Amino acid sequence: MISVEYLVLRSNVECTRLTADSETAAQISMDNTAGIKMTLTGDFEINDKVNTLTDRLQVIMHINGAAHPLGKYVICGIEPQTTQAGRRVGSYTAYDLTYLVQSSKTEQRHYIAAGTKYTDALQALLIESGITDFIIEPSDATIRTAREDWEPGTSRMDICNDLLAEINYNSLWMDLQGTIRCSKYLQATAENITMDYTAGQYSLLYPETEQVIDTFDRANVFIRVVEDAENQTPLRAESVNNDPDSALSTVNQLRRVVDYDTLDNIASQEELQAFVDNLKFKSLLATTETTFSTGPNPVHQAFDVVALSFGPDSGIYAETRWSIDLSAPYRMQHTGKRVMII
Repeated sequence: MISVEYLVLRSNVECTRLTADSETAAQISMDNTAGIKMTLTGDFEINDKVNTLTDRLQVIMHINGAAHPLGKYVICGIEPQTTQAGRRVGSYTAYDLTYLVQSSKTEQRHYIAAGTKYTDALQALLIESGITDFIIEPSDATIRTAREDWEPGTSRMDICNDLLAEINYNSLWMDLQGTIRCSKYLQATAENITMDYTAGQYSLLYPETEQVIDTFDRANVFIRVVEDAENQTPLRAESVNNDPDSALSTVNQLRRVVDYDTLDNIASQEELQAFVDNLKFKSLLATTETTFSTGPNPVHQAFDVVALSFGPDSGIYAETRWSIDLSAPYRMQHTGKRVMII
């Protein structure tokens, strides 16, 4: 038995509810390559009690009596219309709570003192954006030199994501509880699997696979350099693919194909090395996208690593997108990039 509730929260307390239009399906979609990763769309009966400027919309899916939150959203657009039956219905678009960070802009150059912990700088930016419910995974990394990189009017989301990239974290995202998260980037390997699908589980349907493997002139040596105005010697890191099992490696190609670039900032030499190591790992992934459908599995978040055990498409996938229909048959669609060492 499955049902969905749409709670309208005022100061994080339910004040009213929305009723979904029975003739159309609402949907939540997630795209971890987007700035704002989760979006809710759907047609709902107009509720005049809702203050779209301050109220938030929480979605809860009930499966066999168990409640599963599916995030909290800022209502950003309503297109009202009247049905043939005379009902007032609106087509709603709502974005996850990172929208508040994206829409929060600095009023002057943003300054961060040397020695500030990255996590403290991130916390300050989230609080300045009006975010009080957040989780920042611990890191001892500190700002190496005083920073004043960001012009007035810069989105605090952009500043957060710049800082997150410098410590090899994922870009900013919201979990299903409605909590803003700053989390470490995890390579799509067996030890990092967060979701496992086998045949018959969650009504798993046949995957649809699109595979393009382009090995032409792909790098096997990755070099990044960070210039430092306060030190004469720049930071430099190199990561080399010399794996004899990889067709792209220096061993098998008998040549070095170099990917060289400079970065504006990084937290440390260690983080710079991790950065190029991650570039090397990503270069070994074939450009293989698999889309498969399941029944509703309301525990997927951003940056999941999915194991798919189902025929020729079995493997480990970095999930890039998913969407879930909020009405029968509650179909869920997943898209991921498969780990195939080449």
